[in-house]
Amino acid sequence: MTTGDERRVERLRPTPMLVTAVAVLAVSIAVYAANFTVRHSPVVWGWLPGVAGFAAAAWACRQAAVAPGLNEVTRRVWRSLAVVCVLILFGAAGDARFAVLHPGRLDQRHDVPTSICYLLAMLVLLWALLRVPMGGRARQDRIVVRFLLDAATMSITVGIFAWYLSVEVVNATASDGPPVAPMVLLTALGLVGSLAFAKVALSGFGGVDRISLRLLAAGAAVGSTGDGLFALLFDPRPGMSGAQISLPATVLFVALAADRQRRAAGAPQPERRRRSFSIVPYLAVAATDALLLVVSGTAGGAVLTVALAAVLLTALVVVRQVRALRENGRLLGRVDASLVELNSYQHRLTHRASHDGLTDLANRTLFEQQTREALAEAGAGTPLSLALIDLDDFKAINDRLGHAVGDALLVVVAQRLREAVREDDAVARLGGDEFGLLLRGLRSGEATEVLDRIAESLTRPVHALGYDLLVKASIGLAEAWPEASPQELLRRADLAMYAAKERGKGRHAVYDARLEQDQAADAQLGAELRQALDNGDFTLVYQPIVALPGGEWTSLETLIRWKHAEHGFIGPDVFIPIAERTGLIVPLGDWILRTALRQAAEWQDVFGTGAPGEIGVNVSARQLREPGFAADVRAALADSGFDPEKLVVEVTETAVFDGGVALDTLQSLVTLGVKVALDDFGTGHSSLGLLRTCPADTLKVDKSFVDGIGGRSEEAVIATAMIQITNGLHLQAIAEGVETAAQADTLYRLGYRFAQGYHFSRPLSPQQVNERLEAARVLPV
Repeated sequence: MTTGDERRVERLRPTPMLVTAVAVLAVSIAVYAANFTVRHSPVVWGWLPGVAGFAAAAWACRQAAVAPGLNEVTRRVWRSLAVVCVLILFGAAGDARFAVLHPGRLDQRHDVPTSICYLLAMLVLLWALLRVPMGGRARQDRIVVRFLLDAATMSITVGIFAWYLSVEVVNATASDGPPVAPMVLLTALGLVGSLAFAKVALSGFGGVDRISLRLLAAGAAVGSTGDGLFALLFDPRPGMSGAQISLPATVLFVALAADRQRRAAGAPQPERRRRSFSIVPYLAVAATDALLLVVSGTAGGAVLTVALAAVLLTALVVVRQVRALRENGRLLGRVDASLVELNSYQHRLTHRASHDGLTDLANRTLFEQQTREALAEAGAGTPLSLALIDLDDFKAINDRLGHAVGDALLVVVAQRLREAVREDDAVARLGGDEFGLLLRGLRSGEATEVLDRIAESLTRPVHALGYDLLVKASIGLAEAWPEASPQELLRRADLAMYAAKERGKGRHAVYDARLEQDQAADAQLGAELRQALDNGDFTLVYQPIVALPGGEWTSLETLIRWKHAEHGFIGPDVFIPIAERTGLIVPLGDWILRTALRQAAEWQDVFGTGAPGEIGVNVSARQLREPGFAADVRAALADSGFDPEKLVVEVTETAVFDGGVALDTLQSLVTLGVKVALDDFGTGHSSLGLLRTCPADTLKVDKSFVDGIGGRSEEAVIATAMIQITNGLHLQAIAEGVETAAQADTLYRLGYRFAQGYHFSRPLSPQQVNERLEAARVLPV
């Protein structure tokens, strides 16, 4: 039955070599037939086809050796076969020489040089085939031992048959008969060569095409036995030999084998079927038993009876042994199948232990191993860069759309990462939404081109379970250096990745020494932040928001201050980002909220309607993403007794631009009655769509648009556009950073009715607020 692998081999077509081999055989048969009864041509003509044919066979083997798609073992075998063909060519030429010198002889003898050529040919053949690798040292040794035993069995069988036929049938004991020993030796060696071809074909190793090996085995058998068979079938004629036909026939088999190897080069070998035993010893026993019966038949009587009993007993033993070997073969087959299944299971377990189950990328363990190996190469002078990739706002996708959508997104991102890197680079999923890249042979400057390619691939929408999602990633890159360790290289890439996040989403950063210094400073300041929070070193100040044009207070914005024991006052722009990175913004923000609410409630109790109408508290993006933040606000309002409708939560555009959990949290706060103000509007994403999705009540126009508002500047145009937008959307607009009366007047003319800035008041301590409220209190007449 033809397998799928065999169908890939080109079909057999006539080639010049095959046509030549067929022509050589046809000519040899024609010459032999023409001279069979009466010689019509010189004796040498009968040998010329064989000589010419083996010259062509040597060329065919040489061409097969250089065919594309072969491994070195297969090329070596075919080069050796070319040498074998050349040696047989010399042997055939020696036979032709002997026939010319002795035209009247009835037998064809091999002189010493000719016998040496044939003997060398068989030895080279055996040497080439026994060097073919057959699956490991132990297996190779077992195959060689079995081959030698089969070869000895075959040689003994051939020897006894040749001796008997020579003595009893051909009457080779006559003084002019052919010598028995050389004929027996060469016939045995030829059959041993055929056996060697068969053994290599059955082993399934080495890369030599198995059909080619079977053709070569058939050719070796024909070439070694043809002369003897002709001597048995036909009466000897002067100058005639069976080798004159068997040698050209062998050439045809060699040509077919070489053509098959050329056509099968590079094609997968069909699966080899295991044989439970070798049939060679049993064929030898059967042949010898048959000869024993023939010889015993001439003796008759007791000799024939004993011979029959011995043959019957041998047959029973052979049948019993064959059945046992077949049963063992079936058991071995089941064992092999179990071993294959076990190996496959072990491979799956090994793969599962070193790869991510969702994306099939390398996991952290394998990635660290690959990094260690790559660093060993980098130590030899090969550049190496490592990148860490963290998907921005992936948690929001999981929370809003579910983990199934998040998993589908990770699978697509993993595929795009594979496509964006080179074949020698390594891609891994390190956990969650974090990926790692090993970029071999690239320094950091060159690796950034790969990162740009990755960023570009992620800009295309990702289709995940019916959702089209936009993905951004923060990427940190670190270049290896002498004596680098995998852990330190990963740490540097991680540090660069967080630096990229600080600069905004969808960016990448390269590690340098300044990041190390910044991290050390951040770590020190972060520790001091924790201590300051515990020690109560933070204070709150309040900046009034006023009505235009009169400047009456309408509300207060809460601001935090930190007076460091050594460094004095540290601005919020310095310590708030550190608090966000370290997570301290959560307890710090809770302290700010509760303190401001208690203070506002106290002012309400003391001053009544004279107290500020609203209190504003800044909330960071980290707080909005914190689970239960809305519940914490509700608890703080309840504890302070402050009216939720008088609390304004101020958030930046960036904190809520991507929606997700932050936007859901704001919706929950609005449900409580809390108002929302978009702070520093115009400096972030400035998306008009945000005004439609974010439940904001107030728009606070950033100071940068107020500074240059005089005259016909671009800032004035933007400020005008913003007031028109807020009026159209029924939002309250507050101009921040007003520092002069001229700015206040201009803003009022543009339509602004609320403002905030140093022109009206600097941030005030609670005591200063008390004094201002006390001074503004209206006493009854």
